Amino acid sequence: MKRKLILKASLIILLLTAIVIIPKMLNESYQSILQKHFSFSSDIQLSLKDTASINRINKAAFNIRLTNPQKTVELADSALIYAKKLNYFFGIAEANRIKGVGLYYLSDTEKAVKSYVEALKYFKVLNDKKNEARVYNNFGNLYKEINYNKALVYYKKALSIANKLKIDEFTAGIYLNIATILRFQGNYKISLKYLEISKEIFAKTGDTINFITSLQNSGVSYYKLNDFETAKKRLFEAITQAKKHDLYKVIVGSNLALASIYLEQADYFKTEISINEGIKYSRMMGDNTSVNYYLYKAYELEVKRKNYPKALKYLKEVHYHDSLQLSRNLSDNIGKTSSHYLQLQKIQENELTIAKQKFKETQYWWLITLIISIVLLAALIGTVIFYFFQKRKQKKELKIQNTIATLEQKALQAMMNPHFVFNVINTIQYFIGINESKAANQILTGFARLMRKHLEICLKNNITLFEEIQYLNLYLSLEKIRFAEKMSYSINIDDAIDAEEIIIPSLLIQPFIENAMWHGLLPKEDGGWIQINFIRIDNLLSIKILDNGIGISNSSKSKAPSQHTSRGLELIHERVHLLNKINKTSIHITQTQTGEAGTEVIITIPI
Repeated sequence: MKRKLILKASLIILLLTAIVIIPKMLNESYQSILQKHFSFSSDIQLSLKDTASINRINKAAFNIRLTNPQKTVELADSALIYAKKLNYFFGIAEANRIKGVGLYYLSDTEKAVKSYVEALKYFKVLNDKKNEARVYNNFGNLYKEINYNKALVYYKKALSIANKLKIDEFTAGIYLNIATILRFQGNYKISLKYLEISKEIFAKTGDTINFITSLQNSGVSYYKLNDFETAKKRLFEAITQAKKHDLYKVIVGSNLALASIYLEQADYFKTEISINEGIKYSRMMGDNTSVNYYLYKAYELEVKRKNYPKALKYLKEVHYHDSLQLSRNLSDNIGKTSSHYLQLQKIQENELTIAKQKFKETQYWWLITLIISIVLLAALIGTVIFYFFQKRKQKKELKIQNTIATLEQKALQAMMNPHFVFNVINTIQYFIGINESKAANQILTGFARLMRKHLEICLKNNITLFEEIQYLNLYLSLEKIRFAEKMSYSINIDDAIDAEEIIIPSLLIQPFIENAMWHGLLPKEDGGWIQINFIRIDNLLSIKILDNGIGISNSSKSKAPSQHTSRGLELIHERVHLLNKINKTSIHITQTQTGEAGTEVIITIPI
C-alpha cells in the first residue's frame, strides 16, 4: 500500500516537474537565440552615444540620394532603428522622410507615400513647421509626374510655410519644383522665370547640387522654346558641373535632352555621341529604365537615318530588356522565399538542440524516482517532439501551398497578351512600310509608356485604383490611335471613391476591355464605344464595363472552332480563383449580354 502511494506521489511530482522544467528549458533556449540574434544590433547601439550620430547618418543618406538611392534607403533604415530605440522623435521623422526620398528615386511610389505619411505625423507632433514643409515638398515631387495639379497643391503648402519662416534655400527648392511642373504643363516661359529665381538663390547659398539641377531644367525649357543654342549652352554647363560632383542622374538627363536637340538639327553624329555617353552613365548608376530611354532614342536616330533594320533591332532590344528585368525580379522573389524557409528551419533545429542539451544537464532526485522519471520524461519529450514536428510539418506544408499559389498567381499576373504586343509591332511595321513615320512614332511612344507601366505594376500583387486607371488610360489611348473613329471610350469615377486609398489586384480589368474591343466592337461595321464606371457601394467596389458591341451570344455564334479564344480572360478567372483562396476574399465577376447586342461585365471587389 505504501509502495503504491510512493509511486503515485512520484508520478505526480514528476509530472509537475516536467510541466515546470520543459517550458523553462524552451524559454531559456528561445532567450539565448534572441540574444545571439540581436547581439550585433546592441553593439552598434552602444557606439551611437547621442542623437548627433543619428543626425549624421540621416545627412549622409540624404547627400547620396542622387548617386545611390538604394544606399539612401539602407542608411535611413539604420537611422530609423536607432532613433526608435532612443525614442528620438526628430530622428524617426527625418529617417522616414529621407527613406521616402530614396524610395522615390527608386520609383517605389507606394512605399514612399507610407514613409512620408509617417514622417509628417512625427513632425506635426513636434510642431516642426520647417520639416513639415519639407514633407509637403516631397509629396509634390512624388506627384509631379502623374498629377500636376495635386503636385502644385503640395508645393504651395510648402511654399506658404517657407515664406513665413523666410528660409531662402528651401524656398529656392520649391521654386525649382514649381518650375518643373510648369515645364511639364508647357508653360516654358513662366517656368524659366522661376528657374532663374531659384538659380540665383542656389548660387548665393552655395547649394551646388540644386544649382546644377536648375541649369539642366532651364536647358530643357530653352529646348522646348526652340532656342537650341541657349539650351545647348545650359546643358553643356550642367554636364560639366555634374561630372565634377558625380551627379550621374543630371548627366543622364542632360544628355537625353542634347540627343533630342541634335536629332532635330539632323546632327546625327553628335546625337550618337550624346546617346552613348547617356547609356554609359545610366549603366554606371544601374538605371536600366534610362538605358531603355536611350535605346529608344537610338531607335529614333536610325529611323531618321532611314536605317529601318537597325531601328527595329533597337526596338526589340528595349522590349527584351524590359522582359529580362521582369524575369530577374521574379527570380529574386523566389530566391528570397527559399532563403526565408532555410533560415526558419535552421532556427528550429537550433532550438531543438538547445532543448536536448538542457535536458541532459537536468539533475533528478533520488534513485527510484530517477528511473521512473526517465521513462516518463522520455515519453513526454517524445510526445513534445512528435507534436513539435507535426506542427512544423503542417506549418511548412501550409506555407508551401500558399507560396505555390502566390507564385502561380504572380506568373499569371506577369503574362501580357502576346497577340496585343504582336498586333502593335505589326501596326508599327505597317506605318514604317508606308513611310508614315509620324504615326509610327506616336504609336511607339504610347506603346513604350504602356509597356513600362505594365512592367512597373505587374510585379505587385496589389496596386491602388489610381494606378490601375492610369494603366487603362494608357492602353485605351493607344487603341484609340490604332482604330481612330472605330472606337470611343470613357472612364467615370464615383465622387465617393478615393482612388489613391483603394487597393485592388493588379491587371484585373484590362483583359475584359480588350475582349470587348476584339470580340464586341471590331466585328461591327460602324463605330462603337466602351464605358467603364467605378462605383462604391458600402464596402464594395463595383466596376462596370459596358459596350455596344455585337454581344456575347452573337460573338460565340460567329466564332469558328479554330478561332482565337481570349487567353487573357482565362488567366483572369484563374487569378481570381487563386486570390480568393489565398486571401479568403470574395471577388465576383459576371458577364451578360444587354438586349440583342452589347455586353455588361460587373466586377465586385471587397475594399
